Amino acid sequence: MRSKLILLLLVAFSVVGPAQELQRDFAFYTVYPYVVLPEGKEVNLDVVLVNYGEDPEEITLEITGPEGWNPRLETSTYPRTEIKGVYLLPGEDAKVTIKFRAKPPEDAESGDYTFGLIARSKDGAIEKRFTISVAYVREKEATTAEEEVKGLTLLVDYPALENPAGEDFEFEIQIKNEADEDRVVQLKAQVPFGWRAYFTPRWKDQRITSIKVNGNASEWIKFVVTPPFDVKKGDYPLTFAASADGVEEKLDLKATITGTYDLRLGSEAEVFGKGDTRNIKATAGKERVFKLYIWNEGTAPITDIDFFASKPKDWEVTFKPEKLDSLDPLAQTLKPGVVEVVIKPKERAIPGDYEITVTAAGKEDREALKLRVTVGAAMSWGWVGVAVIVVVVAGLTGIFVRLGRR
Repeated sequence: MRSKLILLLLVAFSVVGPAQELQRDFAFYTVYPYVVLPEGKEVNLDVVLVNYGEDPEEITLEITGPEGWNPRLETSTYPRTEIKGVYLLPGEDAKVTIKFRAKPPEDAESGDYTFGLIARSKDGAIEKRFTISVAYVREKEATTAEEEVKGLTLLVDYPALENPAGEDFEFEIQIKNEADEDRVVQLKAQVPFGWRAYFTPRWKDQRITSIKVNGNASEWIKFVVTPPFDVKKGDYPLTFAASADGVEEKLDLKATITGTYDLRLGSEAEVFGKGDTRNIKATAGKERVFKLYIWNEGTAPITDIDFFASKPKDWEVTFKPEKLDSLDPLAQTLKPGVVEVVIKPKERAIPGDYEITVTAAGKEDREALKLRVTVGAAMSWGWVGVAVIVVVVAGLTGIFVRLGRR
């Protein structure tokens, strides 16, 4: 019986050991391991790494391939950076996508070229490999130099721009004509539905659909794109295309919408149709509470809103609350916020009209509202005035009585 128990324990340990080792694993692959590459293009493929283990892994990367192709792995975000390793957090949600890129040398012949990609854990315990096969297709050479159709080159310094909704994105694009003869280059664009796009010369506002480029020379144009005002935040792809003599080149661009900010202030009467207007009454030395309504007609929150007041000398103006951390768009809240403005004229303010400017200032936008405050004398001073009048009348009456007796 004892020997059977020992045998069972040995079997259990032999099962547990491999199960623990299987807790480290990662995937390393590309969805497109076989591609056809036309002449003049580069290999540009997504490579995915996923850590299926329970702990993070440091992965080293290697590439083998034909000479002259300059194969490399780069980050997938712009600007791209060549990398030799990746730090992988566990879980499929933390997968990492990188770029495999390779450029054929000028003298490369048509044919199949194979690249080997290797990923190893830092301790060498896990290794993954796969190959990428590239079928390079070289165009037929022209029989004479005169028959060769030379291309166009498109260059842009800033392929990704960021703006609030409703503001123009302006991409400055250089068009290089590599042919010896002059060309008229046709301009086209592909933008999301509801967006507007047009082209202008670099230093002019005139809209164009084509531009003449001299042989072996360059011209600059502006590619102007206007998103709709109510577009949502996010990244939007844009494509610019130039064509001439059967040659077409495209440029992939990106517009990032950050949202709009439109801070508004109003009185109770302006918001609800009744209550205080921007003309209010107050009493010298007494507090007067004015309800200030605030809302955001933009598409993104306005943050860190402080309140200030431009007021007559010796007046007191305070706010409840003194600050708003964030103000969401009215389309989300469906109602404006309320801030109490406590106004206290100085104790002996002369009756009349005064102006106060209330300002709300956030990080993204600011707005001001002017109030006309009509100040009346305090009741105590009214009674003092009455008493003075009574005393004066009584004095005059006494004088008349005395004079009458004489």
